[in-house]
Amino acid sequence: MSGRGFEEGLQDGDRFQVRLFIWSLEGAAQSILGPDVSLFEPGCVAQFGRGVQCAQLLVVGNAYILETFDTSSPDLVGHNAFRLAGEVWRIYFDPAPDGTRSFEDLESFEKGDPVAVYKVREFATADPVADVVWARNDQELLRSTPFTLRGVTVDFKNVAPRLMGLGHARVPQSDPNPQPIPTNEPPFESKGPGFFLLHTPISGTFSAVQSK
Repeated sequence: MSGRGFEEGLQDGDRFQVRLFIWSLEGAAQSILGPDVSLFEPGCVAQFGRGVQCAQLLVVGNAYILETFDTSSPDLVGHNAFRLAGEVWRIYFDPAPDGTRSFEDLESFEKGDPVAVYKVREFATADPVADVVWARNDQELLRSTPFTLRGVTVDFKNVAPRLMGLGHARVPQSDPNPQPIPTNEPPFESKGPGFFLLHTPISGTFSAVQSK
């Protein structure tokens, strides 16, 4: 999957959101939907190109920074480590994307009810010298609803009740158009209004560690 991360800041208590799209859903021997099946809607791609605007499986993940620390010393620039908390990921299925979705429009990701909801434990390490962030997480399915794509019905409780994820990003940079934090979504309610002041591109791979 690929997408964007939006950060309020990089200190304890700062809120964080990912907006991603899944572009491959693989089984043991081939794609779950069949050989060479795309997760971008073909008619949309023909008109608007391949990308988030035509993706059919979307992800929105919310969390906040529980704690962070720096391993630097006077003689060496170290790493910044982050432990996230309150994290929940929601997966949405869009049967007919119309080419208008963008990373800056949260509502365009959250159409309908999620087809899967995961609780997540995540840790990340940032290297400011290399300008890279590595993240790893463990996800446990809370609930799911079957959906049908290209004639194949998928239910995440059968495909991936537990996941392990590895992701990478660049160190977040200032967002010239800060996104408002959706305080009606957990775990963002308690801190009150604010803005995601930073953003960064994110990509990752998630593997099922338990399936039926």
